[in-house]
Amino acid sequence: MENILLINNLHKEFAKSEVLHDISLAIPEGEIVGLLGLNGAGKTTLLRCILGLLSPSKGEIKFKGEPITCHDIHRYFGYLAEDFQPPFNLSGWELLNFLKGTLRAPLAVKDCLERAGLLKDKDKRIKEYSRGMVQRLGLALILLKDPEVVLLDEPILGLDLLGQRQAFEIIRELNGKGKTILFSSHLLFHIEKYCHRIGIIHKGTLRFTGRIDEFMDRHKSDDFEEAFLKETNG
Repeated sequence: MENILLINNLHKEFAKSEVLHDISLAIPEGEIVGLLGLNGAGKTTLLRCILGLLSPSKGEIKFKGEPITCHDIHRYFGYLAEDFQPPFNLSGWELLNFLKGTLRAPLAVKDCLERAGLLKDKDKRIKEYSRGMVQRLGLALILLKDPEVVLLDEPILGLDLLGQRQAFEIIRELNGKGKTILFSSHLLFHIEKYCHRIGIIHKGTLRFTGRIDEFMDRHKSDDFEEAFLKETNG
């Protein structure tokens, strides 16, 4: 299986404080990969470096074997930020229709809203949405763009149990269409249940990358939570 994304020796500093240290990570095409770490571990910073929202202090990021470009990100990537804030004066329907033309998106707005569980609220102003509805609107935008690579930063933030299930059904649906998914979380259950492989970041360092069963073997444990706590203890 080829690696669609390859991160080599990535470092990121803010005001002489190193937030990411020597991160090397391969993302195989067509897999769901979970970035797991405690709050402040560096997960969001890594995603933003991949997307060009932050410039690495050192290291390289490759997409399909070549240095990643702004064109690649615009054309092939979809992103849902943890703090996603769409324009609140529009309705979900208006926002997606506007972006459909801008992005030349191939899919129907109605289908994307329906898949995200928002069709019945399509004419409601976004300022009236709950936090969970805003997150689902972000997922609808990703569906609309139909990208090859999907990056999600804490994608179930603010979602109730039904919303969480809907979100991961969408993630699985995208993956079933051959999309590569990279999402961050500090919730072990979703990482264990949905990911083909994981990367564990602790204090800015990538401590482990591989399959979950390999991680459990590493700590001689059959309990994912126990193994994670051992890895991040100290």
